[in-house]
Amino acid sequence: MNGTFFKLYFKCSCLVYKAVMVVMFLTSCYVVNASSINVKQRVSHDVSLVKAFENKTTALMKSKRSDFVTIGADVACDYDSAVDSIQVAIDAGANEIRVASNGVYQNNLVIENQSVSIRGGYADCTAAENNQYDFSNFVEIDGSAVAEPVIQIIGTDFEQQIRLENLILKGGTSVFPKFGGGLSVFEASVDLQLLRVWLKQNSGSAGVGMYVKSTDGNLTTRVTARGVIINENHASGIGGGLYCYGEVDMVFSGMSVIVNNDANVAGGMFLRNGCKVSMYSEMFEDSISLFAGIYFNQSLSYAGGVYLLFNAELYLFGQRMCSESGCLGSNQIPIQVQGNVAGVSSRPNVNGGGIYMGSSSDVYLYANGLHMSENSARGHGGGVYMESNAEVVIERQKGACWKPDRCNLIINNTSGTEVGLGGAFYVDDGAELSIESTYFEENRADFGTAINATGENAVVTIQGSVFDDNGNDGNDDFSDFSVIRASLGASIEVSHSTFVDNNFQNQLFDIGVAEDSSLSLLNSIAYEPDSGNLFSPAKGTVVVDCLLAHEDSSYDGDNVLVADPEFVDRLAGDYHLKPQSSAIDLCSEVPLLSPIDIDDELRGWDDNQSANGFGFYDAGADESYLSDVIYENNFESVLAR
Repeated sequence: MNGTFFKLYFKCSCLVYKAVMVVMFLTSCYVVNASSINVKQRVSHDVSLVKAFENKTTALMKSKRSDFVTIGADVACDYDSAVDSIQVAIDAGANEIRVASNGVYQNNLVIENQSVSIRGGYADCTAAENNQYDFSNFVEIDGSAVAEPVIQIIGTDFEQQIRLENLILKGGTSVFPKFGGGLSVFEASVDLQLLRVWLKQNSGSAGVGMYVKSTDGNLTTRVTARGVIINENHASGIGGGLYCYGEVDMVFSGMSVIVNNDANVAGGMFLRNGCKVSMYSEMFEDSISLFAGIYFNQSLSYAGGVYLLFNAELYLFGQRMCSESGCLGSNQIPIQVQGNVAGVSSRPNVNGGGIYMGSSSDVYLYANGLHMSENSARGHGGGVYMESNAEVVIERQKGACWKPDRCNLIINNTSGTEVGLGGAFYVDDGAELSIESTYFEENRADFGTAINATGENAVVTIQGSVFDDNGNDGNDDFSDFSVIRASLGASIEVSHSTFVDNNFQNQLFDIGVAEDSSLSLLNSIAYEPDSGNLFSPAKGTVVVDCLLAHEDSSYDGDNVLVADPEFVDRLAGDYHLKPQSSAIDLCSEVPLLSPIDIDDELRGWDDNQSANGFGFYDAGADESYLSDVIYENNFESVLAR
């Protein structure tokens, strides 16, 4: 058997072996939970809305001259903007209104029981007549003349089809009972589409950028948005950027961003009473933002970025998501929750810098391709604060991502000005946090620099994740006690995860004895020789099985190996395993949330260059394939020999 044939035979044999392993995982070990079903249904729903959005775009681009009217400041216009407002064209029953940017529009518009498209994107009315559309050309509608929203949508006689395009809505005022400074959708049956709409510099009490409310279960209220920016809105009450109330479905696609808004509560978004919001990241040729997500919003008290309450749901998709009928998003750009602040005033005990999840009833957050960074709370939960009945699922979908290994990156979130718990996550009694394929880095708090769980019904499940560089030895007004903390009966399960180079005080895991808090630590690496022991002498229930660690004196465990894991490059933050690492083929199988490792590679590859320890699964977040000829040399290069 010559060398080339042998390599090809070996490659094919290994491919068959891996295919068998995939089937085994999917039929036995891979845990399919209800959240996976929810996500699939949500994506299918979102795809259908975006398809309708795209169909409308196509139809509008084919409009004939008789299908639309124009308004602007030149003689070719049907309406003279110096004399007539856009409202005149609306009241005349126009189906499509093309608004030229050469006019001045100080209007406060009301759309009631009418389907209409209001479109900027035209330099003048001649360009509008000749379909000379410019996506970079915006029309500014200033609503500052009176204390009203810039645009109000009302009416329940039928489902209105409304399209707003290439508009800047600014200067509006949100005052009871007409909430929503830039755009107000109040108890309306409407399919609202927004394309490149900028809601900015509005003010008032609630939902200042956009307010959407629907309390009648018989109404259909949908918002499909692409390339929407909601920024610099100020609310004296709740929801600086967006307030969504009731059975409302909202989809933000393309590069939509909620940025630099502020409020007393919920600087960026306030979602409640069944509101469901999806956000996707995907760069288009006509995108007006380079980022997608929730940025730099501030609250005087709770929820710098987002507040979820009463059955609200938020889906953050930084990976490309597909259903049977189509796909949304991309794998090139993450979805961001960045720089949001809870408690910019002197109030100390305000929680949820990035996201606050309330306890009154079930609330749900799902994310993939997530970059959550630089959020802070003066109280607890710099990244996310979870009260009872809150559920968070962060995972990696199979396939490409904006970063090959750091597909989900939770970095530099902080909690506490006096005493802060949970730099990245605070998980309260009755809340459930599920984390998979995520890096936690540089998070800070007094207790639980990455995660703090409190209460007998607080449950945290972590798989295939890396915790590194959290804490800074108690400097800069943070105590940095432990990376993960469980108290008052909380339970935490960690499997196939890596803890390395954290800078904590006392111990890596603080598992409180009160109410018998517990930790299961399985198939993992905990290598912290420069910081301290894994556990303190006083601890709750701890189960350790298959662990590679720097010490074994602070706990009892099965299949524990004290050794250097031999990472590829610790100084550079590369925590993949070298081919000679003792972590390779160290562990036996455990139930998995996902069959893939931190790099989207299949777990449980039996490296024939390494002797099996207690099984053939690698300890830690990385399943090493460095000894695998299939990964080392691709199929074409083998054939070329």
